[in-house]
Amino acid sequence: MFSIDIQTVYLVSFAVLAVFAVVFLRHWREDPDRIEFVLWAVGAGAGSLGAFLGLVSDSYFIGTSFAESYLLLAAAFGWQGLRLFDHRKFDLRLAIAGPGLFFVLTASAPVFEQDANARILFLSMLGALYSALIAWEHRISEREEHLANRRAARIWFSLQAGLLFLAGLATFIAPVPQDGVSAGLPFWTAPAVLAVFLQSIVAPLSFLLLLRDRLVVETRWASATDSLTGLANRFTFLDMLQTLSTKVRGEGAFLYVDVDHVKRINDRFGHSGGDEVLKNCAEIILRELPEHALLGRLAGAEFAAYVPFCKVEEAEKLAHIIHDSVEQQMFFLDEELVPVTVSVGVAHGAMQVTADELLKRADAALHTAKVNGRNSVVVWTDGQRPSFA
Repeated sequence: MFSIDIQTVYLVSFAVLAVFAVVFLRHWREDPDRIEFVLWAVGAGAGSLGAFLGLVSDSYFIGTSFAESYLLLAAAFGWQGLRLFDHRKFDLRLAIAGPGLFFVLTASAPVFEQDANARILFLSMLGALYSALIAWEHRISEREEHLANRRAARIWFSLQAGLLFLAGLATFIAPVPQDGVSAGLPFWTAPAVLAVFLQSIVAPLSFLLLLRDRLVVETRWASATDSLTGLANRFTFLDMLQTLSTKVRGEGAFLYVDVDHVKRINDRFGHSGGDEVLKNCAEIILRELPEHALLGRLAGAEFAAYVPFCKVEEAEKLAHIIHDSVEQQMFFLDEELVPVTVSVGVAHGAMQVTADELLKRADAALHTAKVNGRNSVVVWTDGQRPSFA
């Protein structure tokens, strides 16, 4: 059975956690709104302080009550920081409750002063609890947001919780001698200490990896969406349209919506006023479309929607609903009621009609609506196709 020098473990843990505390603080300085960085920095700092106190204490294995309480505080703040990272409420009272209870009891109750195994059991069970809570948070968030390293983190913390729980139970099978190292430590202490040491590295590292994963997702999302409306941008929409229309292989409709006279609104109320109108129109169009429809912003004031399994009569009715909803919406700019209308071009096709052809037909219908004075719905027909289509 391998052996581990406890003092070396404390020393390396102290250094590693101190570095992580500095890293999290630097992240927080760059983005002060991300309070989870503060919680993780405090947690890593508390763990570093706990390792230092364990290093200088006279205890051969478990350290002083202060040292162990700070190590538990590191796990508790890591848990609460993860909750905040995943947009859930955090409670500092919960973070402090466990370590505080541990310190009060182990510093005052005679049983913990006289029996090292009782102390180890209490410490292990609380450590297992915090690891299990972190694993549970990962499990909940895994369903809501897919991040590349989320599953690995969940598995690690689950294993850590199980190992700490077993370490606590091991005190009944092979208890630690009361006279310390001179009597020899039982077989399970080396792997338990190694697991706690690895936890001091893996836990903060997992939080940094999750942060990197989310930045990657946000970057990809930003490159695929329109920054003003949050809808798919032109490139993404056309790519998704090609994929969706190929998979559906059935009747589908294309709606091309143009907000009328946005330039006039920009000239009168500034671009912020025009942006506000476009955002509201995007919300209205999205609200009126079926859930399975694909919607994107193709140009400045132009929105496009593809609705699979939609007959031409249904598409025309849907276009009129969007048109009427925008027209009936009250737009207030600089406390002035501004009338806003849209022009809609509608095209319909079956299996033999490609997505590109459907787009051209809807564009042709929209062009006709503009030529005829805007504020209308036009359904594509061969006789109405303009010369550019």
